Amino acid sequence: MKKSLIALAVIAASGAASAQSSVTLYGLVDAYVGSVKVNGLTTTGINVPAAAGGGGLNTSRFGVKGSEDLGGGLKVNFLLEAGFDPSTGVSNSYTNPYTGATSTALFGRQSWVGLSGGFGEVKLGKMWTPFDDVKGSGAAAFDANIFAPATFVWASNSYSDRPGNSIYYATPSFGGITAAALYSFGENKTSTTGAGHIASVNVAYAGGPVAAALSYQTEKANGAVANTTKFAQLNASYDFGVVKLLGAVGHVKDGFNPLTGISVSKSQEYQLGLDFPVSSTFTVSGGYAWSKDTQLAGGPDIKRKGFGIAGLYALSKRTNLYAGVNDAKQDEYTGVAEEKRRVFAVGVRHTF
Repeated sequence: MKKSLIALAVIAASGAASAQSSVTLYGLVDAYVGSVKVNGLTTTGINVPAAAGGGGLNTSRFGVKGSEDLGGGLKVNFLLEAGFDPSTGVSNSYTNPYTGATSTALFGRQSWVGLSGGFGEVKLGKMWTPFDDVKGSGAAAFDANIFAPATFVWASNSYSDRPGNSIYYATPSFGGITAAALYSFGENKTSTTGAGHIASVNVAYAGGPVAAALSYQTEKANGAVANTTKFAQLNASYDFGVVKLLGAVGHVKDGFNPLTGISVSKSQEYQLGLDFPVSSTFTVSGGYAWSKDTQLAGGPDIKRKGFGIAGLYALSKRTNLYAGVNDAKQDEYTGVAEEKRRVFAVGVRHTF
């Protein structure tokens, strides 16, 4: 009997020892001196409104992430992430896509827990949508906040990037092919109206010099007459070594353009760019974007175009200096004058 109890204790102890846990504090701080000029009116400052509180390249954030190895390839993972504006220390706000309410929740960027293994990964909580995984990478100058040519040109910038109340699944890689899907529950059903929801998917391929990704997202508002907005984007790149070519095509149906405040029946969007590694520590990246909105109310088409270019210098693996410009123009249309916007910025980004 004693030997059996000892054996069980040893087995239990060895099982507990095999479950390895890790917790990591991480973050990114991005601040710049910038100037934004809109139709002749210039504003200059630290992280001026051109990036809506974000940095020149990325939004500043800090977070805690961790995992526990349960054995057999199965892990429990979690992530809690907060965004902030380093020029003021204020938390970045987030607007709920269903209610319109603005929140400054501590972990407003991400907050999720999930499982991963040979089957892929499942997350529950608040995380980036698969559409954002594609839209936010691979087709812009350093995937930058303010230097990406599409920043002040594309209508699809109005999509909900991290809606919350979500379940997310990502597959493992099959010969370089991956896929992901998300469903966000509106949780706003009433006795007279149905709940809204967001559904998002992507599929991507990366192998050698070639990378490509296709994403699609639908956003249904709640209400007696519930409108559904649809977003789609295709990214592709080819790395020649001396230069990397980038391209993206986007489409919006029955959406809203925050640049004009006008509902659109559709918007066609395009972007071309390149990354040019001048040296092992200095890279120049730039591109050109254009788009056309067709108004939902049957008004005139609205056309925009712009370019962005930036240089990135690596002081170390975790610290970069950067400088760049973004120049965009919206053509004149019935009753509305031409609008010009130009942004200059010089900044520093540090990760920890």
